[in-house]
Amino acid sequence: MLKSLTQIALGWLANEDHFETACDVIIDILSFHFFTPEDSDTLANILISPWSMERYKAILSGDTDWDSIQFSRLLVTFAEATVQKLASTLESHHCQALVEMIHGLLTVTGYPNVDDDISGTTFEFWGSWVDYLLSSEPSNKIWISNGKREIKRAIQGYWKKIRMPASDEIAKWSKDQRDGFMTFRKDVADFVDSAYGLLGPTIFEQFVEQIGSALIVDINTQKLVAWEEVEASIFCLNSLSDSLGDEPYEDVFLKKLFGGPLFALLVQVGHEIPLKARTSSVNVIGSYATFFERSPEFLPPALNFLFTCIATPVLAVSASRSISSLCSSCRATLTDELPTFLNQYGLFTAVPSTDDAAKERVLCAISYIIQALPTDDQKIGPLDTLLNHIEVDIQRCVESYHQGRVEEAREAGLMSLRCLVSIGKGLQAPDDLPIDLNGDRKTHPFSFWGEGDGNLLQKKLLNLVQTICNTLVGDGEVIDSACGVFKAGFTEVTPGLFCFSPTVVTEFLLCHAWRTETILATASTFISSHSIDGSLDIRSDVLRLLELVDELVSKLGDPQNEPEVAQSMIEFLSRLLRRYMDVLVVFRPKENIEQLFLFTLNSLSVREPLVKKAAASFWASFLSASDMDESTQTATDEIVNACGPKLAEKLAWGLGGGCQRSEIEIMTEPLRKLVFRQVKAKSWLLAALAKDGISGPNVSVTDKRLFVDKVMSLRGKRSTNQVTKEFWLKSRGTEFAYAS
Repeated sequence: MLKSLTQIALGWLANEDHFETACDVIIDILSFHFFTPEDSDTLANILISPWSMERYKAILSGDTDWDSIQFSRLLVTFAEATVQKLASTLESHHCQALVEMIHGLLTVTGYPNVDDDISGTTFEFWGSWVDYLLSSEPSNKIWISNGKREIKRAIQGYWKKIRMPASDEIAKWSKDQRDGFMTFRKDVADFVDSAYGLLGPTIFEQFVEQIGSALIVDINTQKLVAWEEVEASIFCLNSLSDSLGDEPYEDVFLKKLFGGPLFALLVQVGHEIPLKARTSSVNVIGSYATFFERSPEFLPPALNFLFTCIATPVLAVSASRSISSLCSSCRATLTDELPTFLNQYGLFTAVPSTDDAAKERVLCAISYIIQALPTDDQKIGPLDTLLNHIEVDIQRCVESYHQGRVEEAREAGLMSLRCLVSIGKGLQAPDDLPIDLNGDRKTHPFSFWGEGDGNLLQKKLLNLVQTICNTLVGDGEVIDSACGVFKAGFTEVTPGLFCFSPTVVTEFLLCHAWRTETILATASTFISSHSIDGSLDIRSDVLRLLELVDELVSKLGDPQNEPEVAQSMIEFLSRLLRRYMDVLVVFRPKENIEQLFLFTLNSLSVREPLVKKAAASFWASFLSASDMDESTQTATDEIVNACGPKLAEKLAWGLGGGCQRSEIEIMTEPLRKLVFRQVKAKSWLLAALAKDGISGPNVSVTDKRLFVDKVMSLRGKRSTNQVTKEFWLKSRGTEFAYAS
């Protein structure tokens, strides 16, 4: 039946009145792979018939009405459906003719998705051909070679279609047309990237050669630089950045690209160059940052070009991103250029319209280079210069505030803090830095930065932060950003400008405790950074922060009142368990420690899942704690014995149907630890389940005892999760059984 319908539809193609409907039917049949070999032969003959050639010539002449679009879809869909046959029998007349027609669709006049709706229909076919060739046996050398030739031709056709028009032409387009054209360019980039796996470096070489040819100027013939061709080639090269490795033969082409006249011309001509060409040139530098790390001799012209771009507002962000990428990868080879960088930054910030995001990135980039300097003494001068620049902005913040321009002051203050954070991030040691396993980590507080010459600079940095906070009093976002400055030093393995003494950090946090969630989160990170083996012991500071948390718990009372704050406080307590367990378990007076642990227990039964998860994680970690001295172990055991019955009750309530299904595993974790570590766990659980309202009415006394016996027999094994899940389902009732 379908076969006869297909033949009927094929017969109607030449009928003008029924062409569109026949096209739709055939395209659908092709899409579902219902075509027979006989159908394929019939349609192939139709597509190279005089009737088809007339329609094809109409498309090439600029006729892009709906019938033409339908015809192109039919042509491409058929080619895609028979791509394996086309690839393996390309030398036949039918196949050659069909492939030539599809190549021709890329020569239709107009810009894709603007006034050309034809060329965008061809991606699926060429992509399918690439995939088929990649999966083919290498023995099929002849048609693989032929296929590569056609794929290269297709890339060349797409390359011509993605050339950017003049700015006055783009200005006439609607937003949808602009977006459509850019989408087409992205699709081309994806296709070029996929084709690289088939064609290899030859396609990269092709684009580099095209750039070289487009840059040639001939006075006699009045040939000027073809920037639209340059941009199209660079755009395609950007798409290959993830495909290229670090093979010597690949670097040959990169050296030809970055060692050519491109960047010199970009700097000389400047604003006369189309914006898109400069943008793509900026991006290609960042895309191949690792090449510059291998070949630093090519850095100067690239960086010179980038610094000229950051003065252009629309290029500032992308240029600063590339500068940052280069400086991160090549920091060790750029230390001699540091004075030039500092001078360029001064010129950059002298422009009133300086982009804030670009400013932050350039500061981070310069800090990368400062970090690579061999000694701390050498870092003082450049860092002082950077802080002086930021101090100017902070003075503007203070002056604006006192003159009543509060919002302007706030913007300047926040921007200054973000800049400080950027410097701090840039000064962090790179991840691939060798680690001295025999060295101490933060164990020398009275170092160069603690009492040496660097201490004056660190005090200057602290004063800058405090000036902003004291000016914009009560601004929560300011405190958030200020905490970012301190956190920049928490991850450092060696002392540095941003590695403030624990006392300084603690004083700041306590002074601004009204910004509760941020302060608690920062305090948690602070404690974690000093819980690593070899890090400085900060017990006295931990105690002061714990006293703050105790005070907050007292004020909050029920964790349900402010769930976000409750979660932050419990996470803070969890951070103490790794190294400062003794500070927590011997906290006095006794009623205060009781208050803290009761708060974590009550958090197990709140509605908010994140609070419940934090509390369950705390108790799982607390019950698992080991390697303590005798006094700490004794104090810990006393707390477990005192809290055990209440903890068992909370867990029994949750696993007895009180928690959500998604929280069963979360609540099971502390139960597993309790059963494994505590001999009294069984009696506590039985006593808890005996109380009214702990589990659902569907659970009998026998069910409860059986549940406890199963859990105890498993001794904390992973299979406990299945037991608790079954108990929860039984407690909730049969209507929840589907969830299992």
